[in-house]
Amino acid sequence: MGNVPSNKEGGGGFVIQKLGLSALAIAMLAGCAEPNSAELADVFGDHMVIQRDQPVRVFGTGEPGTELAVKLDAAERTVTVAESGAWQVEFAALPAGGIHEISLHEGGRKLDHVGDVLSGDVFLCSGQSNMKYPLRNMPYAPQILEEASEENIRLLNIYQKAALEPQSKLPEPTAWSKATPEAAEWFSAMCYFTGRDIAETYDVPVGLIQSAWGGSRIESWIDAEVAGAAAEHAEQVELLRTHVDDPVKAAKDYSESWQASWLADPATGGDAVWDAPDKGDWAAVPGQLRDWRTWGDPELADHKGMVWHKVSFDLTEAQASQSASVHIGSIDDTDVTWMNGVAIGTTFDWGGLRVYDVPADLLRAGRNVLLVNAHNDYGEGGMNGPDAELRLELADGSSVSLAEGWTYRKVPTDVTRPKPAPWQTIQGYSMLHNAMIAPLEGVGLKGAIWYQGESNAGAGAAYEELLTLLVQDWRAKFGADLPVVVVQLPRFGALPTVAGEPGWGMVRESMRRVAAQDDRVGLAVTIDLGDPYDIHPADKISASNRVIRVAKALIYGEAIDGPSGPVATDAEILADEIRVSFQGIDQGLVTISSSNVTGVELCDGAACRFAPATLDGDVMIIETDGAQVSEIRYCQGDSPLCNLFDGNGLPAGPFWMQID
Repeated sequence: MGNVPSNKEGGGGFVIQKLGLSALAIAMLAGCAEPNSAELADVFGDHMVIQRDQPVRVFGTGEPGTELAVKLDAAERTVTVAESGAWQVEFAALPAGGIHEISLHEGGRKLDHVGDVLSGDVFLCSGQSNMKYPLRNMPYAPQILEEASEENIRLLNIYQKAALEPQSKLPEPTAWSKATPEAAEWFSAMCYFTGRDIAETYDVPVGLIQSAWGGSRIESWIDAEVAGAAAEHAEQVELLRTHVDDPVKAAKDYSESWQASWLADPATGGDAVWDAPDKGDWAAVPGQLRDWRTWGDPELADHKGMVWHKVSFDLTEAQASQSASVHIGSIDDTDVTWMNGVAIGTTFDWGGLRVYDVPADLLRAGRNVLLVNAHNDYGEGGMNGPDAELRLELADGSSVSLAEGWTYRKVPTDVTRPKPAPWQTIQGYSMLHNAMIAPLEGVGLKGAIWYQGESNAGAGAAYEELLTLLVQDWRAKFGADLPVVVVQLPRFGALPTVAGEPGWGMVRESMRRVAAQDDRVGLAVTIDLGDPYDIHPADKISASNRVIRVAKALIYGEAIDGPSGPVATDAEILADEIRVSFQGIDQGLVTISSSNVTGVELCDGAACRFAPATLDGDVMIIETDGAQVSEIRYCQGDSPLCNLFDGNGLPAGPFWMQID
């Protein structure tokens, strides 16, 4: 409890006595004070950094029609609050430095004020857990944090929150702070190291905004207005809007969409499990419900995907006539649940307890069937009980245990998971944008860094459009020329043994394509910095160095040979070989641990094979034996072993190249 005074000696009156009459009177008067008619947006706070060398936008909210004066140091602008309740003014650009102050006035009354404001370079750092990965988790964290006292580095660590609609206020208690060991401890290591280098290199104050959430999909970070304008995502965005107004209808519509998606997948064989739950081969769950990897079934030992779970129970006429709630325990991470063939709920949560309402007309006298499709894509997964949380609670207060008799069926890994419900926090659409990006709109930025994709790796082909939409959205909010550095995913997971199975290579290729098509998007290649056994590689210093190299060229205009490392540019087809040229080479091309280039694939349509390749100076020679080739792929799979680097130690990034 810290230094909270004890009430044991005098009860509630003890605190009043200690305040004294004057303090009490002040407190009472403060409670009667007239509320402010306007305020600065809460992204403006003490210790913040405003973007240098571009017009300074100051904005906020207030009572419509209120006449305001806004001051930046000695400069002053007047503005009338619009009917929408918003106001905005603009000041001339400031050079790097400070200290500045911003204040808001109505008549002679000061309504709001922020001080210790610096002018410098401001960066948005967003994504999922590898962006969120904090300094405290780094190797040698105590030494790193001891040095994290930087007057010229300011941090805004946005608290995690989701919202159904765009918000104007940041999640509480988000606030700017100076870089100190305490403030930096839970701050993004990737973002901090990048900002620290920029502050030192260019002798400029740096403001770092962390807006990240582990496990999040890219869809959750994109404005619904932007995503909904794309045909591929319009239906999901419309479903999200329906959920805002009519959650019951949205749940029904989603269950129908999920079932239609399942049936449309050829890999399911059209098996409507919810309609015929006894069809097919079901095995008994051994013992209590728990992580399916521990059941002793070899097919589940390393399974990432979906598993059907089923239990049946009997009810009397009196029991079946009541409404109920069904408790299905802890599930990691997403479930869709049916009672007697009717979908009753879906939730995304890492281990959270599930409880769904069951209307009386859904229960039956006699046998009832509860069916759960559980999806997990990392670590422990599935239904985890405990037994006490597996029950049907009836309206009369009685309950029926559901702890015994569970059976299961593994879903083949080639079945595509239907899209999660669009209102599912980090797995749906726009929920994180609404709470953690929308309140920042209008803030001046030097650039943005995006490190995400692990949660979308199972649908890598769709990522190209989604990343394009994200960049489009950010430029609408933070400036049409906003530069964005994308961290291409490092290696993680299964070592590839078969050609033509790109795995995570597909999402990496989508990232590469977006960067190749947009000269204000840079790609930080980190394929060699991953760990096949750890999705969160701890060496964020090396990864941030790749981001810094790209940023110095993309954002600061430095002349750097190959900011992203060697990049394949074109291919020359000869009788028995293909010659692939590269640009962005620093100190020549080299192969590591072999005279051959490993990880090269030649494809003809969907048929791919590994192909031998060597170097001839800075050209890669691939042997074809005269076979038909329509595409070259390099460094594919989840965790490939790729050995083509330049002499400066930068890897040639994974790529796909069409052959005409």
